[in-house]
Amino acid sequence: MKKPKRAAETEAKNSVRLVQELFSGPIDIIGDVHGEYGALLSLLDRLGYDAHGNHPENRRLVFVGDLVDRGPDSISVVNLVKTFCERNKAQCILGNHEFNLLRGQKKHGNHWFYGETESICKGSDAISFQKLADDSTRKEILDFFYTLPVALEGKDVRVVHAAWKDEMIDLVRGFKGTVVELHDLYKKKLVHKIKKEEITDKEEIDLIHQNENPVKVCTSGLEKRVKEKFFAGGKYRTVDRHEWWDEETSANSNTLTVIGHYWRRNMERVSDKLYDIHPNGFEPTGRDLFKEYDAFSLLGPAKSIMCVDYAAGIRYEERGMGLPEGSIGTNMGALRLPERFIILDDGTDAKCT
Repeated sequence: MKKPKRAAETEAKNSVRLVQELFSGPIDIIGDVHGEYGALLSLLDRLGYDAHGNHPENRRLVFVGDLVDRGPDSISVVNLVKTFCERNKAQCILGNHEFNLLRGQKKHGNHWFYGETESICKGSDAISFQKLADDSTRKEILDFFYTLPVALEGKDVRVVHAAWKDEMIDLVRGFKGTVVELHDLYKKKLVHKIKKEEITDKEEIDLIHQNENPVKVCTSGLEKRVKEKFFAGGKYRTVDRHEWWDEETSANSNTLTVIGHYWRRNMERVSDKLYDIHPNGFEPTGRDLFKEYDAFSLLGPAKSIMCVDYAAGIRYEERGMGLPEGSIGTNMGALRLPERFIILDDGTDAKCT
């Protein structure tokens, strides 16, 4: 006797292991895409893949999450990656943008998912072009996102969207249920802790929810207080992303950790035309976390961490200013392993140092 469709779907969601094994063999790990379908196709072409995800050297793809939001065509990005995953040509993990949609949260840059237009450019009321989802598309996207793990781990490489902290990964690995259920379980525990300890400071409460919930740590990283408020994600904030990699001196220095999330601009590409519009420079969202590193540097004291988010997710700002792609230092990039080469959508390639 067949199970009811809804029961079967629930069972399938609950059967997904939230930490899975990374592909063995040669791989290309692609950074945050953020709906930039054209850039993704260009990068795949540079990497040598065909439209079915095949590679002449039998390489396979890994996506670090944040497939969606801000860019013009998140729907086509998800459909392509989903197809590659179904053919075992790719793996993909959850980023914070996918997780926001699983939780039904409306955020800056994701109104397309709810079938709504949106103005997302800093300092502009102009509507940004984004392909809009309908009911059937929303269901297909959410069903796919529920199949995605939070992290991937191999013999000497591991992949997570924002931060790999062993104690948090262990909590994720040991959980049986969906990623939303895991998040909500720890949210309740932290609410109880805050009430029990009579914590009333809003910033401290925000930091507890961010830094002690394993799903939040893995998908959106660690945060800290800042002295001055700043603009990011469409609003002003008083807590900021924390450069956790600069404190990593663990025994896992022989293991390469690959992350996305923290956009790193290639400042050598910034166009003089930007300064004609913004003479004092332009910070699209938040602070530059990589001022001490060049665009191809491994991170941390042990040089054991690599961020592959090359800021494609802020290309909407370039379009909003009428500037060519890359004018504010954006790219889409892939880390080629085991070679440890970075390849960008504009054809630039460089050895990780």
